[in-house]
Amino acid sequence: MAIVPLIVVMGAACVQVALAAHTWGAARDAARAGARAALVDAPPRDAVRRVLGASLGPASTVRTVTARDGEERVDVRVRVPMILPWITGPTVRAGAVVRP
Repeated sequence: MAIVPLIVVMGAACVQVALAAHTWGAARDAARAGARAALVDAPPRDAVRRVLGASLGPASTVRTVTARDGEERVDVRVRVPMILPWITGPTVRAGAVVRP
């Protein structure tokens, strides 16, 4: 009986790691979509929000950065949803370079 709380905590930790991995993958895909949108002069933010959807979109920020060498990059930051709602989750970041 004493092992049940340990099993519950381990299960919750596994679910939280899976949520973080999913959020990182979604941020990576959203950054790529934003880079493709920027390539055709469409707003990257709209493309990113479409890919992230209603669950992750509001917790995201999108930046378009131009480096000194002229290379343009779309950076996306998304807050990881947490199992315990009163805990603020970490932020994952992904970026994609706008290349023709």
